[in-house]
Amino acid sequence: MGAETEIKSLVLNTWAGRRYYAAELVGQTPKKTRVRILTPGGVMLPGRRYVNYGETVLVPKYAVVDLPKETYKVEQGYYDGHVYGYEGVVDAR
Repeated sequence: MGAETEIKSLVLNTWAGRRYYAAELVGQTPKKTRVRILTPGGVMLPGRRYVNYGETVLVPKYAVVDLPKETYKVEQGYYDGHVYGYEGVVDAR
C-alpha cells in the first residue's frame, strides 16, 4: 500500500439511517479492511462494540467507501445519512 494514507468512510446502517464515519485505511485482508477511526468521540459498531478515536479495527470490505460528496452536510466527523443534510428535530404534532 505504501507510505500514503487514504481517508475513507466507515458506513453503518442504524435505526436512524445510514451514517458515514471518517476512517483512515491502514491495511487489508482477503475479506476485511483494517481502518483507524478518525471520528471524535469514537464509533459504536454492530454488536455494541465501541471503538475510540485513533483505535484500529477490522471491518468488512463493503463497509468502507469513499467520503460522501461535498454537497452533504458532515457534522463532527460523520454524515447523518439524509440527502439534503440534517435540518434539526421536527415536531410531528
